[in-house]
This record gives sequence, structure tokens and C-alpha cells, in this order.
Amino acid sequence: MIYPSDFEKKIGFNIVRGRLNELCISEMGKELVEKMSFCTDADEIGTHLRLIQDFHTLMQDGVPFPVRDYNDLREEFKHLSIDGTVISLESMFALKPTLSALSYIFKFFKSESSEKVPFLKALAEGISIDNHIFTEIERLIDDKGEIPDNASAELAEIRRDIRRKQSSIDHRMRKILTEAKSSGWTDSNAEMTIRDGRPVIPVRAADKRALRGFIHDESATGQTVYIEPAEIFETNNEIKELEYAERREINKILLAFTKILRPEIPNLLLSWRLLGLLDFIRAKALLSHEYNCVIPEITDEPMFEWIEARHPLLEQKLKGQGKHITPLDLKLGKDDRILVISGPNAGGKSVCLKTIGLLQYMLQCGLAIPVKIDSKCGIFHDMLIDIGDEQSLENDLSTYSSHLINMKALLEQGNERTLFLIDEFGTGTEPQLGGAIAEAILLKMNEKRSFGVVTTHYANLKLLADSHPGIVNGAMLFDTRYLQPLYVMMIGKPGSSFAFEIAKKIGFPNEILDSAAEISGREHLDFDQQLQQLEIEKKEVRKKEYELKVADQLLDEVVTKYKGHLADIEKHKNRLLKEANKEAQALIDKANAKIERTIKEIKEAQAEKQRTKELREELKEMKNDLVKDAEVIAKKLKAEEKEEVFSQELKVGDTVCINELEVIGELLAISDTDVTVQFGDVRLRTTADKLRKISRSQARKAQQNPSYLHKSIMSDINEKAQHFNLTLDVRGQRGDEAVDNVAKYIDEANLLSIKEVSILHGKGNGILRKLIREYLSKQSCIQSFNDASLETGGAGITRVTLK
Repeated sequence: MIYPSDFEKKIGFNIVRGRLNELCISEMGKELVEKMSFCTDADEIGTHLRLIQDFHTLMQDGVPFPVRDYNDLREEFKHLSIDGTVISLESMFALKPTLSALSYIFKFFKSESSEKVPFLKALAEGISIDNHIFTEIERLIDDKGEIPDNASAELAEIRRDIRRKQSSIDHRMRKILTEAKSSGWTDSNAEMTIRDGRPVIPVRAADKRALRGFIHDESATGQTVYIEPAEIFETNNEIKELEYAERREINKILLAFTKILRPEIPNLLLSWRLLGLLDFIRAKALLSHEYNCVIPEITDEPMFEWIEARHPLLEQKLKGQGKHITPLDLKLGKDDRILVISGPNAGGKSVCLKTIGLLQYMLQCGLAIPVKIDSKCGIFHDMLIDIGDEQSLENDLSTYSSHLINMKALLEQGNERTLFLIDEFGTGTEPQLGGAIAEAILLKMNEKRSFGVVTTHYANLKLLADSHPGIVNGAMLFDTRYLQPLYVMMIGKPGSSFAFEIAKKIGFPNEILDSAAEISGREHLDFDQQLQQLEIEKKEVRKKEYELKVADQLLDEVVTKYKGHLADIEKHKNRLLKEANKEAQALIDKANAKIERTIKEIKEAQAEKQRTKELREELKEMKNDLVKDAEVIAKKLKAEEKEEVFSQELKVGDTVCINELEVIGELLAISDTDVTVQFGDVRLRTTADKLRKISRSQARKAQQNPSYLHKSIMSDINEKAQHFNLTLDVRGQRGDEAVDNVAKYIDEANLLSIKEVSILHGKGNGILRKLIREYLSKQSCIQSFNDASLETGGAGITRVTLK
């Protein structure tokens, strides 16, 4: 059940239907648009949506599908099914291009390319037209809509005779006209003309007897008569006879073609139905693209869970004004079936209600809807809306009476698969009584387990959610600091009407507002305002919590990373100390051996002063050598330690090494997302995590080999350039894996100074495309990115331009 009868007008679907009608190119398609109706079969709805998806695939792949010359000849076919009827020349001319379009369509659905669009292909199964019709119509009518001479031998002969006799008449008429001019019977600038389909010569009325012939006409003044010379009269009659014969022959040709056509009329009608369906589906695909819609997940249950739902008509209007729509996250399910929306006037409550009604109705009419791809949609069997003023003088109905009639229909027809939408529930009569009736209706519908969305300002309806499972509050938020609606839905809390704040914003007299505050009670206003502001602040706090959580995770990663670095440094330090101890021990052992030898030689010299003196000098020299060796070891240890614990914090001017290339350069610039390094004459943009800071001593060692820098860089760059592919294929990869591969790919492209690359992610559900584009949007090296052209892959390929 769809209630009331003007349901489509109330939700704006009549505008959507009108736009769909404009996008059709044939009467068959437009008829299907008019017949399009609310459907409750989930499988049928799914088929309609998959047909739209298939046509999207055709457009994205750039398939040159025929989208013109869908001429409506169904009535002509029905007429021709009667024996003795003959197709008209005009109908035959209209038939030719449409058959040509059908011929292409049939060929396409027989090709391998059609495997990509299985649901479209299924539409053409079992439909065919005798090929003889295609060849005959090509032979029997030309592109000007005329039967050519070679349509039959008789027609060719007749037309040759006509042309020969016309040539003879033209020659004779020019000769007679020349004689008439020289005799003064006609003006010197007179020319032959046609009267009653016969060639004539204009002659002065006074000289009309001078020229033998038949008068066909005279001028308005009567001074000129138009004479057909007697000597060509017979020839003209012969031409007339030939023209009659030509028409008879053409009719004979058309009759013969009709006999060929008649047995195929059932197939032709099926083919024209196929054309109408294709036109209808194409229009729905174009509308889907125009409204930026998706094909969501569908389940045969009464529910919906929409992410970033948008009212397509409002979005188009705002786009024309250079504004953006605020999307809504909306959800109804078995636990929360009835949503009670409250909030300020002009805060978006009615728009929210109409958005739900329009999108659900569009979906169940087989149209894609403007939500995020990961939204979920269910199926309802009945939809009812009560919105606007339905006061009727003719039917003696007040506004509230019309609302009650709608509520009566809802109470009688509502069930567990009903979705009802009620705006300003309970208004139109005395507030306390209206609120009580609205509450009773809402409780009854909750008891029936119906689904619904209502907007209200009544406090008693807002309080129902606290004590009745199945009912949930929703608030349209209002910023009390800037006194403006946010158009954001917050589910779980009731909203405030903010009547006083809105009145202040439009400049309402303060004395009236103060008086109203006293009447209603200042505490109520303060509480209402604080409650709403608290919701806004809670939203901001949640956002900050998320940011802090992300920052905390990042900090944990950094701490873990540097703990690892510190452990590595400690290990290296211990290794160096151990090596230094070994070298020191070796020096000591060497010194001990030298001392022992010296003592031995002194004893053997038996106190020879000169030899003892020489030995003492040698010992002194050895001591100096040992001191020098110890200093060298100490300096080496100190340098190694200094290099190991060298600060990794990068700053402009640092000497750095690029890990992947193992080349050394100077850090020129640091931004939030990347760094710029210069090595030799080459500048490279990369990320900080691909660099390591080195000491100047390490840099000097590397620079001792003059060919190191150039050889390493150029060989690596040449190798990368040789194997670089301008298209990266990430189809079938997980999201994080694909983003990592894209990051490496963009780095290489940047290194090689490549300005444009392509990323093939496929269409699917659009998840890979979204993740990759989110990554690209954060890279400062990216100038722009967009879909490839429809001919080269469309939304399945992202074309990236680097700076």
C-alpha cells in the first residue's frame, strides 16, 4: 500500500520521474518510466539495480552502444499484421536506422564483451530477427528515404524512360521560349515555370493566340498567361503515365517487403520492447550518475542503515547555488523501529523525513540511491506519509481532520512491514490533546511492530523512548554559540526547538522574549539549551578522543622504535668495549714481553752502563708508542660510539643517507609529509622514514671514491626506469597491501620524474578506489587525480598527475 494517492508528489518523486523521462530517447522508454512503480520483491529490485550496474559498466568501458534512432513503430507493426496492408515509405524509412541499431545490439550480445554485463545480455536471450529483413531494407531504401532505381528492373526501366522524356521536353521548351522572346510574345527575362505539375511558358495575354498550346493559369493581374506548348503536350502525358507506373512499381516493392516483414512481426515487437528496456535502463544509469548514486546491499527485511544519505533534489539545488549538502546517517532496525526526530524549526527535520521517504521509494522502484556504498537497505511492503497542509474546502476538511484521516488509514493498514512518515506529529489542534492522541497512535504502531519516522516538538513523544523499547529519539543539532542549525542528526537523544534562540537571531523584540521566558519558566529554557550544547560538546570531545587515541598509538610506535634503537646501540657499545679491551690487553702483553726482555738483557749486559742506557731509551720509546696506541683506540671507540648514538632527529642541513639508493646527500627541506634531499646535481623528494642521518666522517669516507655517487645513483635510476610500468595493477589485493604498493609506486615515479601514471583498482564495490584516493589526497607530490575516460576504463582506473 502506498498512501495517500499523491505520495510521489509529497516526497518529490514526481520530479525524479520527470527527469528520468527527459533522459529517455524513445517513446518505449518513456512509457516504461511512466509505468515504473513501487515493488516489494527483493529479487526483482536486485535485478533492476544490477541492470543499472551493467549499463554503468558499458559506459565506463566506452562501449559505443547505439543511443539514437529508437523509432516507435509498434502501431505500424500491429497494422501490418493484417493481410493486405502495405508498409508506408515513411515507416520504412524510420525502420531502417532502428533495425541498424538492433543489428549492432544483437552482435554485441553475441560477443565476448557482453560477458561483463550478464543481466543486460539476459534481456536479449531468445530474441532474433530474420537476417533477410536487414539485407532487404538496406537494398530497398536509401539514406534519403527514397526507393533506389536498382530496387527492381522494372523501376529502373521506368525511371530511365522518364529521365529521357524529361530531357527531350527540356530541350524543346528552351527552344520554344527562345522563339517566344525573339517574337516579343514574352519578356526577355522570362523563364520556364511549372503549373499543375506541367512545364509552361509565361506569355503576354495579348499574344496568347500566337503560341499554340493549353493555358494552365494566368497571373493575378491577368496580363500574363501560362501556356503548355501543344507539341510537348503528348510527351508530358506520357511522362504522367510513367510516373503512375513508377508509383505502382514502388507499391509493388513495398508490398513484397511487407510480406517478408509480416511473419517477423512478433519478433519485431519483442525487439522493440528490448529497445524500450535498454533506453529505460540507460536513463536510470544516467540518473544514477547525475545524482551520484550507488547500488547498495539489499536484504529482504524491513530495515535500513544508510551512511551519508543525501536528498538528491536538494543536493542538485544547493549545487546550483555553490553550496554543499550535509549528509545524514540514518538507521531503523528490529530494535529501533520508530525514530522520533525533534529539533529547531528550519533545522532539517522535514528534509530528513523526505529524504527517507524519497530514497526508500526510489530503491523500491528499482533506482540507485545517493548513499555510501557500504550502506544497507531493506524492503517495506507499505509506505505512508503525512506531511503538509491538506485542508480542503471542497471536502469540508480542516487541516487536523485530514491528518486524522491519514492516521486512521495507518492504524487500519499498518503492519510489521509498514514504513510511516509523519511530519509535525500531533499538531493542528489543542497541544495537550493533540499530543495525547499522537502518543496513543505511536504506541499502537509500536505494538504492531511497524517502522516509522516522525518529527515533533511535543515533550511527551520525546519521553516515550525512555520507557518503550522499539522507539528511539533523534535530534537535529543546533549550535547555541553561533545560533544556527547544524543539519546533523544525533540518534539517541531528544532535541530542542530553540524557539527563543531562533527568535533572537531574526531580531524579535527582547521584551516579548523576556515575557515569554517568564511565562514558560526560565529553568526549562536553560536546561533545554544546556542539554543541546552538551550534545554538541560531547561530539567535539569524541572527536578529540579519537585524535588523542591516534596520537597515542603513534607515540607508542615511536617509543617502541627508539627502544629498539637503544638496545641496538647498547649491544654495539658492548661489542666495541670488548674489542677495545682485547686490543688493550694485547698492548699490555706486548709491553710485558718487552719489559721482560729488557730486564733479561740488562742482566746479561752485567751492568754495562752504555747498554743499560740504550735499553732504558728503548723502553721509554716503547712507552710512548703504547700511549699513542691507547690514544688511537680510545679515539676510535669514542668516534664509533658517537656515530652509533648519533641523533636521528632530522633538520635542514643534515647529512643523510637514502636507504634504498645508499647515496649520501644534504637535507634541503622538511614538510609535514615529505623531505627534499640534494645529492650532486639531483634533487629527490621522499619521506623521512627512508633516510638515516650520518656523521660527516662517514660522509667523507664515502666521498673518497669520486665515482661512488654518480655510479650508484645513475645505475639505480637507469635500472628502475627500464623496468618501470606506467600502470600499477592492485586488483585483488587487500586494502592495506594495495595502499603500501601504491606508496612505493608513487615514490618510484617521483624519483624517475614521471608526470602521469595510472592505478588499476577495478570498480567492484569501490573500496580499493576510496582507500587509494584517500592516500593520494594526503601526498604533497600529487598535483591531481581523477577517473580515466570512459573509453580507457572509467572509474576502474585512477589517473594520477604528479607535480
